[in-house]
Amino acid sequence: MNTIKKLLSLFLIFTLMLSCFATGAYAVENPKTALPLSVGLEQLRAEFEFDVADESNGYALDYYYYSPVSANDTGKYPVVIYIHGIGHGSYVGSQLDDSHFVTWASQELQSKWQNAGGAYLILPRCPEDKHQYWNKSFVEPLRELIDGFIEKHAENVDTSRIFVGGSSAGGEMTWDLAIAYPEYFAGIYPLAATGTRSTEDIQKTKDVAIWVFASNKDPLVNYTLNVEPQWEKICEYNTKPAKCRLSTFGEVLNPDGTKADSNHRLYTTIKYDFFTIDGKPYPNVTTVNANGYNVSFKDSKGIIYWMSNTTSEFQASSEGGTTTIKTFEAWIIAIRNIFMKMANIIQRFLGFV
Repeated sequence: MNTIKKLLSLFLIFTLMLSCFATGAYAVENPKTALPLSVGLEQLRAEFEFDVADESNGYALDYYYYSPVSANDTGKYPVVIYIHGIGHGSYVGSQLDDSHFVTWASQELQSKWQNAGGAYLILPRCPEDKHQYWNKSFVEPLRELIDGFIEKHAENVDTSRIFVGGSSAGGEMTWDLAIAYPEYFAGIYPLAATGTRSTEDIQKTKDVAIWVFASNKDPLVNYTLNVEPQWEKICEYNTKPAKCRLSTFGEVLNPDGTKADSNHRLYTTIKYDFFTIDGKPYPNVTTVNANGYNVSFKDSKGIIYWMSNTTSEFQASSEGGTTTIKTFEAWIIAIRNIFMKMANIIQRFLGFV
């Protein structure tokens, strides 16, 4: 009888030890509790923290970031970077104040991440207050920002799931980054991206999952001359055709179904993870993958689901490179900055941004 009691006691102790171990393991891998969408954008913006990257190529970019990490958390989380368009970097914090991307810090969207339970969110700012606009001279400063962020948060960053996207000029900057460092990114999501990409550029990004967002009524980015040829190159050269997508809008609508201020304003589409506030797929848009098949959206399987199931082989590196800007290119950038300033004024007047 005593032997039986001893065995039962040992069993109970063993069970309790397993229970404590399991509870502890869950605690250190559990993301912090995010706020619900119902608190509003201002409260969600308050969840972001401020930092400044080390200087590179003459620029030290400031940025805001959201961390999903709780105390004593050993979980690994994806990193999603959103690059604003022109007119949204005029002061420190403007990239946060003007962004619909902050909704990704909500409980509803953070909980969509599979095998993570959340993600880091980064909003860098181009120093437009110093009359600078996104151009290739910012490739290295943005890489320095990413490298520095990975180094500071190394214990919790999943380097195999780093994503970058942006709107308009931010979409063009997204392409510039991916072309320069394709090994960095599991996926990119350019929205109404300005600029053009050559066949050589597309070939450099052949191993990157790419989701292009464009409107065939965009007054600034020509769908026939710009978007369609680019998509054809992606279909031809990308090694992950099932992971590559093209979402084509007609008239661009807001998440509530009302008409957007312009057909260039695609950044509103990511507000609820490519869904509406009611959880329905985004209206007036069709999506195909690079295999030519239509992509339908159900069960909230939007952009975050795509990211959750997309990885790269990237290993963190803090050895940044340098971009040499030749005199001729410097003049082109200077002229481009003047043009972008004028374009910003015109776009704001016409309601394009």
